[in-house]
Amino acid sequence: RPEAVLLRARSSRFSRGGSMSPSEKVVETGARSVAHKPLPPPATLDGITQILFYQYVEPVWSARRQKQALAEFHRLAAEHDVTGRGRIALEGVNCTLTAPPWGARRFCQGLRDFDPGLFNDTDFKLTDGVDPSTKFKALTLKSTLELVAYGLGGERAPLLKQNTAKHVEADEYHKMLGENDTVVIDVRNHYETTIGRIEPPKGGAEFLDPMMRNSREFPKWLNAPETKAKLKGKKVMMYCTGGIRCERATALLSQMERAEDELETQGIFHVRGGIDRYLKTFPEGGYWKGRNYLFDLRGEQKAEEKDEKEVESETKSVCCVCKYPYALYKGKHVCGDKECKVPVLVCDRCRARADGELKSALRCPLCETGVSLRDLPLPDLVAQKRKLALDGNRERTSRSGGSADDRSGKKPRREMEPSRWVHVARLPLAVTARDVRLALAGIERGKGAPASVSKHAGGDAVEWIADKNTGFFYGSCYVEFPSLEDARTCVARCAEAPPRVGKKSARVNFAPARAKDASRAGHAGDRPPVPIAPGA
Repeated sequence: RPEAVLLRARSSRFSRGGSMSPSEKVVETGARSVAHKPLPPPATLDGITQILFYQYVEPVWSARRQKQALAEFHRLAAEHDVTGRGRIALEGVNCTLTAPPWGARRFCQGLRDFDPGLFNDTDFKLTDGVDPSTKFKALTLKSTLELVAYGLGGERAPLLKQNTAKHVEADEYHKMLGENDTVVIDVRNHYETTIGRIEPPKGGAEFLDPMMRNSREFPKWLNAPETKAKLKGKKVMMYCTGGIRCERATALLSQMERAEDELETQGIFHVRGGIDRYLKTFPEGGYWKGRNYLFDLRGEQKAEEKDEKEVESETKSVCCVCKYPYALYKGKHVCGDKECKVPVLVCDRCRARADGELKSALRCPLCETGVSLRDLPLPDLVAQKRKLALDGNRERTSRSGGSADDRSGKKPRREMEPSRWVHVARLPLAVTARDVRLALAGIERGKGAPASVSKHAGGDAVEWIADKNTGFFYGSCYVEFPSLEDARTCVARCAEAPPRVGKKSARVNFAPARAKDASRAGHAGDRPPVPIAPGA
């Protein structure tokens, strides 16, 4: 298939340091997303096709819809000889797959037909002509809490629909790397950054490496005062392998910026399609240096038209044993520190010793230099979401020229002292403790809903509040959570999206009086009390 290729020189506006780069080959078709567009035909029928894609779902799927999606994935994969691995959560999907060239297109089109409103928005990244030896043997789909393990699953996750960050196509992103007053953050793990990364031109963006062992450390790094100081007043760019880690990372920064008065940037941007699409757009490398770590059987990716010797010369990683230049992760060697265990580089000459007497002594670069983000505090994401929800209500009220209570006739939700106990009102009379816990966890009851949810998400003890005189239940209960943080998370989420129990939207708030006074306890049990006679 002929590519739309353009040869052009990077002008001074690309690199404000004043230096001019030689002509760079730009494959413009490689820079464009296929979302809401026809899927491109195969570039070649030789070899296999690699399929990389992710898709977040907001509001999240119900358990029933997730089960339907999982079944459709398996059906389409069996029909079109698709293998690989993926994660399917209530919040969406993330897959790395292999298939015959036309089978890959039919699989992607099948997902579009299954849920057009969702998968037409998906950027399927198709790579043709891949070595058949890298084809996955089977299809493995895991049901998980998060697509990326940031520790921000479910109700703690920043809302993607409120994310102010902008997707930027690869060629435009390339230009932005040459601008000053800009920082670019590699949101991958440090062991990935070690073998290859973007190196902006002199006078352009400042490169920031969080130096993290895993994605759970990113919120801690972002919350550090020194990080905020580097981002304040700057354009903030981010990139990762395929784009999915940037979705949550940019949404997190966007939430922090809106919630914290002292943190203000000039905008947040991430490259659509990640490094994968950047290297397809700039087959000679652009500002990329070294190799791109991959989590599939290929292991790594480099600029297709860059000479191997040049790639080796610009790769700065070394074997962790002999310190000789080396950049291939194989053999599944890991750091010997029990609290670390990240992959480490071991060259062929040192492999036997690394598998034997040196196994426990292997150390990654972060452990060797004493870098650790483990003990840094996390941002108070629940408090931030509550603040933004309150600010949004005030703004809407101000624009309307009156109070929310005047318009709706409803009483405002009182600001109660936080406690592990919460009060749930406006429940239907025919309700169970399971119904309440599912609703507090953000899950719709019905066919396909799980039998139970974790205490941290849906609470533990449920106490039904009955009239003192008649003993009748009128639609309220107390729910106890294991920790104050769990209760805060629940109340904040319910303030943004009131939980539905049956046809009603419940009201949820803290119950400090119940927490302080055990005599206020309600009736325990799976269902509300039903008195034999009034007053019984």
